[in-house]
Amino acid sequence: MTRVLTTILLAHSLLSCDAGPRQEFHGALYFGQGAYLMRFSLGDASLSIAGHLGDTTIRQVTALGDEDLLIAETASVDGRGVPRISWVDPKTGETADLYGGVRAEHLANPGVVVYDDGSDLYAVPQQFDSDNEIIFSHPQSPLIRLMEASSGILLIETGDADAAVIHSWDARTGELNMIEALAATCRLVGAVWIGPLERLACKQRATPAVDAEYLLSDLEGKVDGGLKLPQDKAFLALAYIESQNALVLQETWRGVLGTRDKHAVWMHDLDSGEIHRLAKNVNLGESVVYAEY
Repeated sequence: MTRVLTTILLAHSLLSCDAGPRQEFHGALYFGQGAYLMRFSLGDASLSIAGHLGDTTIRQVTALGDEDLLIAETASVDGRGVPRISWVDPKTGETADLYGGVRAEHLANPGVVVYDDGSDLYAVPQQFDSDNEIIFSHPQSPLIRLMEASSGILLIETGDADAAVIHSWDARTGELNMIEALAATCRLVGAVWIGPLERLACKQRATPAVDAEYLLSDLEGKVDGGLKLPQDKAFLALAYIESQNALVLQETWRGVLGTRDKHAVWMHDLDSGEIHRLAKNVNLGESVVYAEY
């Protein structure tokens, strides 16, 4: 039954994606804009301020459980920028500093926060009397992207665009593996995991990022399809919303006469294969967190 469902969903995702009439989407996206935590409604495309984090710049927003957020930020301390990871409750505005670091990801099962301090990647079990451990070191190779793929599996991309390396880390077993075929096939920047398909939607490595098409790949780098997005637009996938079987996409295009880049928010309905523009002039950055409410 699972295999049949996966096959049906995969077939839907390969349909032509001409922009169609707007569908009803719901929920909201949290994202960072300077020191502000912002909220974008998928229902009416409205923007609101969900919080202000002080003298800081938000670089990344990720989920911490069902309701809280992990914030990677650069705080101004005594006139210098200090990278850190903070916790935020978007409902109450309560916040707390957690770690000194540049990126973080929460793996809900088995309950581990992973954060990068710039040279070492730490695993912090969310249980009392548990020791932190270094799971990966990269002192000479910058970390490009952290992301959870299938439950409990963390993907780690290091290096640069021309010499990227991808590792997988199993939070349950502690096993760390290099995946050469996936690194040759996919970029993790702009990649999202589509759980029902058990596939990574990722930009093709062999093509310059701005022009790269979106592939559907398993974690071994085997490609068995792609997303048929309009070729005249440059998209970045930011999130997959399983409850709506849809991808959040951000379009970017050059402004005229040297002005700033322009942005738009789209949803890619994987059931119909259509894409729907929700808003122009909204820049979600490179990370969002979906909330049902």
